[in-house]
Amino acid sequence: MASDDLRDFLRYMSSLWGALGGVTVLFPLADTLFRVIPLPSDSYGQSTAPIAIPIASLVGLFTLFYTFVQRKRSDSTPARRAGLFFFLGMICLMLFFLLNHFEYRLRVAFLPGLDSSDDYVLFLVAVVPLYIGFFACVTRAFAILALMEFKPRADTR
Repeated sequence: MASDDLRDFLRYMSSLWGALGGVTVLFPLADTLFRVIPLPSDSYGQSTAPIAIPIASLVGLFTLFYTFVQRKRSDSTPARRAGLFFFLGMICLMLFFLLNHFEYRLRVAFLPGLDSSDDYVLFLVAVVPLYIGFFACVTRAFAILALMEFKPRADTR
C-alpha cells in the first residue's frame, strides 16, 4: 500500500505540472541566492527572510501533498480552479510588491503612532503573508494541473 502511494506520488511529480509544483516549493529557498522576489527589511536592516522562506516552503509542500491526497475525489480539482488559484497567486504577488513599496507611506498615514522600529512586525503581519500566499496559490495551481494529468495515467494502469 505505501509503496503504491509512493509510486503514484513519483508518477504524479514526474509530469511537467508536478515538476513545476515542486519548483515552486523549492523556489523560496533559491530566492535567497538569486533575490528574484526580494523580501522586505526594516529600517535597521533586519530581514524577514529567515521567517518567510521556511514558512513559504512548508506551506507549498503541504499544498502539494494535500492536492495529491485528493486524487481519489473525482470532482475536487477542475481546471477552472487551477486558473483561479494562479490568478489569486498573482494578486498576492502584486499586493506584496505594492505593500512592500508603500509600507512607509501607509504606516505614516494610517498608523502615525508607530515608529520605524515597528516596521519588522508590520512586515511580518501585513507583507510576508502575501509572499507565502503567492507560493501557496501557485503551488496549488500547478498541483491541480498535475493531478489532472496524473488521473488518466493512473486509471490506465
